[in-house]
Amino acid sequence: MPTTGAHTTGPVRRVTAGIPAVVVPPPRIAAVVRHVSWVGIAAHAAFVPMFLLGGHPRLAVFKVLSVALWVAAAIGNHRGRSTLAMWLITLEVVAHALSAVTVLGWTSGFQYYLVPLIPFVMFNDRLASRTVTVISAGIFAALLVLRALAPEGAAAGAIHPSDPLLAIWRYGNLAIPLLALALVTFYFRSASTIAERRMESMALTDPLTGLLNRRSMEQRLREAAHGFQRTGLVFSVVMADVDRFKRINDAHGHAVGDRVLRAVAGLFGERLRGHDAVARWGGEEFLLLLPETDLATACEVADRLRVTVEARLPETVSLKESITLTFGVAVFDRPMRVDACLKKADEALYAGKAEGRNRVVSATSSG
Repeated sequence: MPTTGAHTTGPVRRVTAGIPAVVVPPPRIAAVVRHVSWVGIAAHAAFVPMFLLGGHPRLAVFKVLSVALWVAAAIGNHRGRSTLAMWLITLEVVAHALSAVTVLGWTSGFQYYLVPLIPFVMFNDRLASRTVTVISAGIFAALLVLRALAPEGAAAGAIHPSDPLLAIWRYGNLAIPLLALALVTFYFRSASTIAERRMESMALTDPLTGLLNRRSMEQRLREAAHGFQRTGLVFSVVMADVDRFKRINDAHGHAVGDRVLRAVAGLFGERLRGHDAVARWGGEEFLLLLPETDLATACEVADRLRVTVEARLPETVSLKESITLTFGVAVFDRPMRVDACLKKADEALYAGKAEGRNRVVSATSSG
């Protein structure tokens, strides 16, 4: 099963005794801040000499403070304070747009920095919807106020149309916000894709063992049956059940019982082929689908698994007592319903239980 290392802004694995490890993803806004912050630091640092050359020392000093604020946001985000970093960036961008447009005029284009700020704030999934709505409305209102009150270029301090810096600011102040908007959009798409895959995985896998769940395995079995009808390729199913599992739970607790089930799942995953399928069928019962495998070969596979589990499982879960599995095997080698094949495997499994457990019984030998 895949593992994910912990990092300040990466996934965090929380483990509680007896409960499967849960990977807690970082806030979606963290990745956006991590990349946008470098754009912001570089852009504001470049504005310092430009404002000095343009004769606006106060704006230059403000840009020095802006760089410090963006650096603080980057550091805070790295330390896991992504929402605080978002607030710092939001505050700076609004102040940046208001001050620059008020002094230099609407034609300078500094108001465009407010546009990507709305999806940037909305991207923070840790904020309440009402909070996001209020902030977005405030940013939109600030843009409208600027349009109504900011000088076009004739007012004192505004950029004159003949100023050589005007073209640089116009294009730069359009390109940088568009780049920020592209980054936000890219990570929104990435986060949406990850969320969809996570939901799909949750719908198809057992949360305790990470194996396929019953619903997913039933679909695999139907596909295998349809494949048999088209090609005539046989497949086998193997039912496996942990012997005296209730006694393990009663004697050691459900936490140990969960470790046993996870360990069985891990051993099955090590020993089976890549195109074989394993599911937690229910409780302490597992179901294996072995494509293109006849009955005799399936029994051999099951017996190897039985021996592996008996030899390695106690040490894996730190128990001194023996832990064994009983297997029932059936083959799908003629037209039949999937349910009928599963019933044969189930009957073989219970025949193995009746014969003393810790064995492999095939559907033919069980009568």
